[in-house]
Amino acid sequence: MGLLGAFRWRRFLTEAERDQIAAALAEAGRHTRARIGLAIQEGPSRDPQARAHALFSEWELPEGEWATAVLVYVCAATRRFALVGGEEVRRVAPPSFWELVDRDLHHHFDEGRYCDGIFKAIAQVALELERLFPRVPEE
Repeated sequence: MGLLGAFRWRRFLTEAERDQIAAALAEAGRHTRARIGLAIQEGPSRDPQARAHALFSEWELPEGEWATAVLVYVCAATRRFALVGGEEVRRVAPPSFWELVDRDLHHHFDEGRYCDGIFKAIAQVALELERLFPRVPEE
């Protein structure tokens, strides 16, 4: 296999990139009471939106947290993604928010910068959720 083939078939995310994304998810949780999840599927998926909805419905969350949760789904095999939000998030987050995250993810994925795209998407979702559902300080 030539150099181009080796580059093209590199793992979707390195271990260091996965650690960076996990840290971003942990940090996001400190600023909002809403949950942000990330699902990266290694195998192919024909319909990322349908798969994201299925995973969202299977996500084991306490009853009161479903409405404010957001799941970022990425199919590593096809380099496609989807975002799914709970009922309350869909009701209060403006369409421009969803469009911005989608556009930025497309931009990063088109350039092959998957970690950057996922990292930025998590940050954008965290900022919006912090605005909509801030963490209430413990007394």
